[in-house]
Amino acid sequence: MKLKLTLSRLENLLMTACDDLRGSMDASEYKEYIFGMLFLKRASDLFDQRQAELRKQFAAQGMSPDDIEGALIDSDHYSGKYFFVPPRARWNQGWQEAVVENGEKKIIDRPALKHVKENVGSALNKALEAIEDHNMDALQDVLKGINFNRKIGQRTLDDDTLADFVQNFEKIPLKDSDFEFPDLLGAAYEWLIKYFADSAGKKAGEFYTPAEVVRICVEICDPEEGMSVYDPTVGSGGMLIQMRDYLREKGGSADELALFGQEKMGTTWSICKMNMLLHGISHADIRQEDTLREPQHLDETNELKRFDRVVANPPFSQNYIKKDLKFSGRFPVMMPEKGKKADLMFVQHMLSVLKHNGRMATVMPHGVLFRGGEEREARKHFIEHGYLEAIIGLPGNLFYGTGIPACILVMNKAGAANRDHVLFINADREYREGKAQNHLRPEDIDKIIYAYRANKDIPAYARRVPKAEIVAEDYNCNIRRYVDNAPPPEPHDVRAHLHGGVPKMEVESLANFWQNYPQLKDDAFVSRDETYLDFAPVLADKREIADFVASHQSVMSRHEEFMQTLENWWQANLPIVEALAPDAANQEGKPRNVYVMRRSLLASIEQALARQNLLTPFQVRGAFANYVDVLKADFKSIAASGWGPELIPDEDILQSQFPEVLEALEQAQSRLAELQALFAAADEEDFEDSDDTGVMNSEQVKSLKARLKETKGMAKLCKRDPNMGDAALYQREAEQIEVQLERHKVLEDEVKTLKATIKGIEGKRDELVQSAREKISTDEARTVIIERLRQLLMNTYRAYLRADQRACIKAIENLWGKYAVTAKTIEAERDAASQQLQAFLVELGYE
Repeated sequence: MKLKLTLSRLENLLMTACDDLRGSMDASEYKEYIFGMLFLKRASDLFDQRQAELRKQFAAQGMSPDDIEGALIDSDHYSGKYFFVPPRARWNQGWQEAVVENGEKKIIDRPALKHVKENVGSALNKALEAIEDHNMDALQDVLKGINFNRKIGQRTLDDDTLADFVQNFEKIPLKDSDFEFPDLLGAAYEWLIKYFADSAGKKAGEFYTPAEVVRICVEICDPEEGMSVYDPTVGSGGMLIQMRDYLREKGGSADELALFGQEKMGTTWSICKMNMLLHGISHADIRQEDTLREPQHLDETNELKRFDRVVANPPFSQNYIKKDLKFSGRFPVMMPEKGKKADLMFVQHMLSVLKHNGRMATVMPHGVLFRGGEEREARKHFIEHGYLEAIIGLPGNLFYGTGIPACILVMNKAGAANRDHVLFINADREYREGKAQNHLRPEDIDKIIYAYRANKDIPAYARRVPKAEIVAEDYNCNIRRYVDNAPPPEPHDVRAHLHGGVPKMEVESLANFWQNYPQLKDDAFVSRDETYLDFAPVLADKREIADFVASHQSVMSRHEEFMQTLENWWQANLPIVEALAPDAANQEGKPRNVYVMRRSLLASIEQALARQNLLTPFQVRGAFANYVDVLKADFKSIAASGWGPELIPDEDILQSQFPEVLEALEQAQSRLAELQALFAAADEEDFEDSDDTGVMNSEQVKSLKARLKETKGMAKLCKRDPNMGDAALYQREAEQIEVQLERHKVLEDEVKTLKATIKGIEGKRDELVQSAREKISTDEARTVIIERLRQLLMNTYRAYLRADQRACIKAIENLWGKYAVTAKTIEAERDAASQQLQAFLVELGYE
């Protein structure tokens, strides 16, 4: 049984290819090599696939072998996703080249691309150039810019590095029949773009917008079948692709959405074109040029083309040049050329190409909301004409390359003439903190979309602000001016600080916890008087609060009740998930739609969990949306290929059948990490081997080796001439140095051995997993996969319950921190300490 390629497997193979280049250059430099090679291998594999189909078709038509071979090189037979691949670009086929040497024509055999070992960079460059030349309509200027011989610093990549790089792609089968689900390659491309964005830091902003922000813009735009969508700063194309996917989610046909984009940066434009093609979107019209200076999409009258939806994340705070600006009528208010004020120029361009009933969503820096001068005039223009429908404030540090907070401007020409307000949404406090960036959680996205669609006031979150109020504020659109979401000040009861007790009013302010966890309040607090409570005797220390809450019967029972409701829902809706798999009795039947399943289950789970108060409706929907997104590739695989054992993760197979392999690997990795940390510490200043491990830094080793050579030499001299000194003394010193060096060498050898062991185990592990997977039947795989889907769903919601529990613990700990120890107690402890110190001083003779 041939196992199909899963997304996780493809990601691992691509990561290996990235690893081969990571040491030679940074991600921003080698990303085009990865994309180029992926496209090259895919084009060649599809060419082979198409040739096999044509060969079979022509033979069935009775064509002779010679005629078949002649027809196979007719480029007219290759269209859509198939590109004609000329001989020098074919991955698996050698070819012959005619050359002239010394005036004589010769035919030279050339190896297939995967076997090239010399001048590898040139061979790859020429292969990409040849594919582009033979498919100019789709690929003009897309591939020729990729140069595998480009200098990185003072050198180019050598043949060995590039040959190894090629061999990594030899392990990646890229025919349609190899894929677990049809859009696998597109999903892997998106993963690669995200990977490079994470690695590229500030440069990532040129080609990548965080998926959560894109999702908000897409849901606001809400595209329908038959519409046209445009992104004037298209980057790598993610916004357009998500617009297509969103239409699929709604049950629409993605073929009924016309996609247009423009990108200034050549490399990014090339990546976008490849992204579209690898997603199977051959109809997207992506142009390269500066959108402000030369918009490329024109209608049949050479006027700017109009679109139903516009979505974009333009580069923040750039300058622009007025000279030779085409279609200047796009800009009712010209921004200053200097001072990095091009933001609202992009907005005006987008507005100008929007149809009379069109809608747009664009990401902008906050400065455009409140700066004066021309930017104020532009805001006035948007508001007076009723175009500005909503402003959404986002948290800071969401984007690559900048920590500044951003916003989303929503312009809507439909109903603009009667629009007398602007909806302000202040979502800047609701997010998850990350190491390098912050992230919008699924429930945060859901809440923003809900607030936009509801178009009504939500206290401390959203407000419909009348146009007159904005005019009175001189068109200042600073979000906090209209929607203040600052938390209320922390209350402090002076009497409780002085005399003890916890104010009943502050305890009652935590009513949501007491409602969710009945009896918890009564067990945590006891009455002191009409106004104050005390902590119950069971809580003698702040550290006991966490265990008290976690083990409290009401907390445990409510969580169990929630999880049982979820379990019941899963069992009732499992047939919908199972129905994703193709019908064995009807192999030609239409594959099930993952997006339809998602929509159906989302509505169902929201209804099933409507009566509980532990999670908000935003959290219920957000958690499930996140669950499906995480498993989207698996669900697509089930819909396309059924219950294949490929979907069982390697770790699950190892854990169930080869736990000793995992244990050995874990022990080796743990010991290696320990030794590597020891060597790293040894290289730090002021290092002392206090544990007598025998480790030394490189300078010590070098010094000891030099001293060893010196002492051995002196020992020999002294043996020949005793007057030179005591040979035995030098001999003993040499032996002591050898012992030191040997102890250090033992540790170095152990590191080498451990690395070899880990590599060996990983190689063995892959073989064991492959062998075990091939023995798993479809029925066995189905049982394992469904249980995994169930467990992941349970764990997703369990994480939200733990978060609610932590919030409850934190609230009680906060009360403890404020009131458990009174000011009088602190003063008494201070006075006692002062008296004790005075007594010590008297004993020491200081009076």
